[in-house]
Amino acid sequence: MKKKITIGVAEDQRIYRDGLVAMLNDTDNCKVTIEAESGVELLLKMKGNAPDVVLLDYRMPEMNGIDVAKKIREKYDNVKILLLSYFDNQEFVVRAVECGANGYLSKDDEPEEILQAIESSVETGYYMNDRTSKCLIGELVRQGKVVPSFDGAVEFSRVELQIIKYICQEKSASEIGLLLYRSKRTIDGYRAGIMKKIGAKNVVGIVMYAAKHKLVEL
Repeated sequence: MKKKITIGVAEDQRIYRDGLVAMLNDTDNCKVTIEAESGVELLLKMKGNAPDVVLLDYRMPEMNGIDVAKKIREKYDNVKILLLSYFDNQEFVVRAVECGANGYLSKDDEPEEILQAIESSVETGYYMNDRTSKCLIGELVRQGKVVPSFDGAVEFSRVELQIIKYICQEKSASEIGLLLYRSKRTIDGYRAGIMKKIGAKNVVGIVMYAAKHKLVEL
């Protein structure tokens, strides 16, 4: 049986925390081992009991999620950190990444996306969804402010490299199809193949890979 991913949750709103914990414990591959209503309480409970992934509310009493993330990153290199917030803008994403978080989620996100974020952070070292500015994330990778982990360099066909370039330019599948004289469905197939090759969960992962391996100039 596959080992369950252990989770720590720090959230001061009890109703949201209880719902999140219940949802995670109801899955086959997650188990909440720490519940806390503040970052300070979470840090105390993590001593000798560090989980695989921590979900941190951005706004908490005593210490906000950014400060807690920094403390966790100083002491626990292997713990994956996902920040939770109702904010969904570039400034918040940059702050989340720069403090050592592996990704961020909106509190409005569906349970499926939360689970995907947890699995992605464990498997690849990051999670960013398609709402995030792809060029912004690529720039952070280029500057070394976020370092995604991939299986290593792989070979791409000429068409795949063209598609990667256009994805990094934030072009849609329809726009890429017009540029390459192919259907949107064909481009979607290529894109899925590229993600499978590099172990990415979404197109942001493609941008991260391209930036890390210098496949494009961002």
